[in-house]
Amino acid sequence: MKTIPVCLIPLLLLLSGVAAFSQPSPVLEEYIRQGFSNNLALQQQNLDLQKSLEAVRQARSLFYPTVQFNASYTMATGGRKIDFPIGDLLNPVYSTLNDITQTNQFPMLENQQIQFLPNNFQETYLKVAYPLFNSDLRYNRQIQEQMVVGKTAQKAAYEHELRYRITEAYLQYLQTLEAEKIWLHSKEVLTELRRFNESLVKNNVATRDVVATAEYELSKAEQEIFQFRSRQNTARAYFNFLINRDLQTDVTVDTTLLRQSVQAYQRDQLIADALDKRQELSVLRAGQSAAELALKLNEANRILPDAYIGAQAGFQGFGYKFNGDQTYVLAQVGLTYDIFNGGQTKSKIQQARIDSEKVRTQYHEAQQQIALQATQAWNEFEAARNAWITSQQGQRAAEETFRIVNNKYRAGQALLIEFLEAQNRVTAARLQVLLAWTDVLVREAQLRKAAGL
Repeated sequence: MKTIPVCLIPLLLLLSGVAAFSQPSPVLEEYIRQGFSNNLALQQQNLDLQKSLEAVRQARSLFYPTVQFNASYTMATGGRKIDFPIGDLLNPVYSTLNDITQTNQFPMLENQQIQFLPNNFQETYLKVAYPLFNSDLRYNRQIQEQMVVGKTAQKAAYEHELRYRITEAYLQYLQTLEAEKIWLHSKEVLTELRRFNESLVKNNVATRDVVATAEYELSKAEQEIFQFRSRQNTARAYFNFLINRDLQTDVTVDTTLLRQSVQAYQRDQLIADALDKRQELSVLRAGQSAAELALKLNEANRILPDAYIGAQAGFQGFGYKFNGDQTYVLAQVGLTYDIFNGGQTKSKIQQARIDSEKVRTQYHEAQQQIALQATQAWNEFEAARNAWITSQQGQRAAEETFRIVNNKYRAGQALLIEFLEAQNRVTAARLQVLLAWTDVLVREAQLRKAAGL
């Protein structure tokens, strides 16, 4: 009888009480690094963060003066007009003056029709504006900075989640590889059984049906191998999807992950770590700070005015002349304050208070949920570890039974059905150990994810 797969032997460390702690796999860490660089969802998180950083830059730019250059030229015809009877008003006077002076110094004037739309009119100027005091600008900048803090924490939270998903997918892929090895070992045993039965038939010790039965069991083993290879392809495709590679790319195997033991965890310490390190809480803390700043912004609007200064210099007139007749300069000092706006400011303040209280309750709820997640993950990890210990006992019993039945069958003291039943129990027990141990490793990764480790 063959020994159990090498990946299962060192697991006895845990049963023997040897203190061994899982070490990071360089292969897996490299894949996680690739996932951080290539994962499309994480790239979207990074773009959201960059967008928030640009919003902060925009908020800071509002504290600086703005300088604008404007140039316009207007041509117009038609539109509204106004009649100006300058001839009717001045011609009698001019006529009288000409009679008195016996000259034509005062010519006759025609009535004028003035067009409202300016024609051949240009305006070219430079405008400068600077906010002396505006509480909105200060609080808006602080709110945008808190948004950056939240986006940064949100990205870190997704990286933490992605690390767990990549680790879980990698372990599942290794699981399918080791399960195939177990079935290949079973196939070797059944192949040897068929050869042995053929020798029995050849020596007229048994009938042909024992060979047919062995071949049937061998075909079932080959079918299981085919199914696990199909699962390998699926697991490899999902793993490559997480790190944004071609789905059929080969995955480097590091079975040392399946040969390591796990460390012990204390539930209370895990809960404390989770409440201290989980980035989801950092996101909510940033949101709460932003909501409180929004409240202060609206309260400041109720009691503080906005002040600004500005200046404008340029040329204005008919035709492009840029001479002293078209030159102008103006300066402004402004102060704005809402005396009455129908209660909008009061309503905005109340709305900001509600938003702040809402985020505060979400934070407390998230704390409870995270503590619950850490507790549940610890319980599931302990249950998985106990299930693995139990499966080890079942494997040893199944292997011992098979060793005895195998010897008895070869001595002609056991039936073929007894041999096959014992062999199937060994295969099932080894698969159960593999599944149980992989579940322990996955639960450990889930536990560390829940604790923010």
